[in-house]
Amino acid sequence: MIRNFLALATLLLITGAVSAQSGVDDEQRRRLIEQKFRLVEMLVNSPAAKSSAYGRDAETPMLVEKGKSLLDDARKAIDEGRLDDAAGALDAALKSASSASRRLSSEGGLSDSAQRKQLADMTEQVRTYRAAVADLTGDPRLEKDAKRVLGEIDRLAAEADKLSGAGRLGEANKHMADAYKVAVQELSRLRAGQEVVLSLNFETPAEEYAYEQKRFGSNQIMVDMMIGEGRAEGGRRQLVDRFVGEGRRLKLEAENHADAGKYSEAVTLMEEATKQLNRALQSMGVPVF
Repeated sequence: MIRNFLALATLLLITGAVSAQSGVDDEQRRRLIEQKFRLVEMLVNSPAAKSSAYGRDAETPMLVEKGKSLLDDARKAIDEGRLDDAAGALDAALKSASSASRRLSSEGGLSDSAQRKQLADMTEQVRTYRAAVADLTGDPRLEKDAKRVLGEIDRLAAEADKLSGAGRLGEANKHMADAYKVAVQELSRLRAGQEVVLSLNFETPAEEYAYEQKRFGSNQIMVDMMIGEGRAEGGRRQLVDRFVGEGRRLKLEAENHADAGKYSEAVTLMEEATKQLNRALQSMGVPVF
């Protein structure tokens, strides 16, 4: 995973040299910048970069988030035709992401404790949505279908637990992510046209903020899964990227509020950030709420 991350960074350096050549018209330059944008986007959204949030080094995730923010700036500049600004933002994003890649390489990748933290967060999300599906077994019209969904969720979660116990944490996380995907999609389908309310109780706004961060992270994993399945091909990808970019912007704003102790405001922003990811999923045909 880290090797691919570094290889992509090297490829971007080559692309940067090409896009800096003189004697190209604006349209050709725009195409080169768009190409570089997609490559930088792959770099900052790679599994290795995402895993940095659970790593041992506190500075690495900050570098990754900085790269994402600069990438959003580049996207806006491209859309507005400010190619010089876009190129500058991409160069800065690449520098930040490349620094993160070097630190990830020195860390040796995602630690076992970090993968277990990721698995625990996803498991918590699965339990929340599973409970909502279980509630539907009391409806005679939905009982049979809801029980089938519960069986699939439990099968995937049990396999994740088995893999985790065997020390195969990467595979365990994959199965738990699949369980989350099934839970969210099927709950949305079963409750189509109805308001879905998940019963959650938090003692403090800080606890609610922590939960909303986990929910955002889980939905981000689902967005990546859908993109990986080819749900964002063609012009749809730009729409997905726009929703995801806005979601990340709101998440960063929420983090600033949380750092200042303003957790209630942070929760509201995180809820809006997650809505943006939901819109990205909906644009790819996933009936989330």
